[in-house]
Amino acid sequence: MHRPDIALLGAQRPEVVAALEAAFTLHRICDAADRLAALRAVGPRIRGAASHGMAGISADEIALLPALEIVAINGVGLETTDLDACRARGITVATAPVLYDDVADLAIALALAACRRIAEGDRFVRAGRWGPERLKPGRKLTGMRAGIIGLGRIGIEVAARLEAFKTKIAYADPVTRSPTYPRHESVVDLAADSDILFLCAAGGARGTRPPIVDRAVLDALGPRGIFINVARGWIVDEAALVAALTEGRLGAAGLDVFDDEPAVPAALRALDSVVLTPHVASSTEETMRAMGDCVVGNLVSWFAGTGALTPVVM
Repeated sequence: MHRPDIALLGAQRPEVVAALEAAFTLHRICDAADRLAALRAVGPRIRGAASHGMAGISADEIALLPALEIVAINGVGLETTDLDACRARGITVATAPVLYDDVADLAIALALAACRRIAEGDRFVRAGRWGPERLKPGRKLTGMRAGIIGLGRIGIEVAARLEAFKTKIAYADPVTRSPTYPRHESVVDLAADSDILFLCAAGGARGTRPPIVDRAVLDALGPRGIFINVARGWIVDEAALVAALTEGRLGAAGLDVFDDEPAVPAALRALDSVVLTPHVASSTEETMRAMGDCVVGNLVSWFAGTGALTPVVM
């Protein structure tokens, strides 16, 4: 029986690759130095593709895949996937919408770490400074005014967790999403009314619009303000963020994402007021397994004739 040809456009965990190889003829395009050249060689045979949020699938790649029916994304980010090209060709895009809890959990972890100087305190103890010195006091998250930029699936989970900390929650979003929390028309206005600001918005493709968080937003948040980013690095003016932190115009930050990953500005790495994690918001054993199952499940279900399990409505 013929096994459908699948293009692996974005690297996957070994167990996901093994499951795909068991069900399909898999072409590891992501390993090629020139992805487009690799696709040209097999393009007419490819009926499905597997990728991830940071790799996606481009219009140029889609043009080389005349038989493509479905793209399964390991993640929920679609900024690097050309949805217009997929829509025009009738290609189904499926995501792995199982990571919202993990991302919200890390947002709260970063908030607590930034407020209570947890990473700085760890370094302080390891360096043998405890005793001769005292760590500077932290900030109390409980009762803060918390602003959320983007009250989608992740933002609403962040809000649910913040309620346990008795915070006063408000949000900014192009769409009115909640009758419970006040909505600000402007991100600057939200920042001015916040002690801590969470960026949870969908990013859009790199370079397609101005940063959501720029100097004006950071200045409105102010020298005691705390900024948390679990969205995308390129929707923040990173140079403005670095300047605000180094000049003391922003109090602290907790960052899981950066503009040019894995490159992180040296100035950010040098600041005790910044907590850094390497884009691991969804990286728990449980969720990584569930995301991989989504990728495999979507492709297996599609080629069994029962449709995608978690398709994107386009």
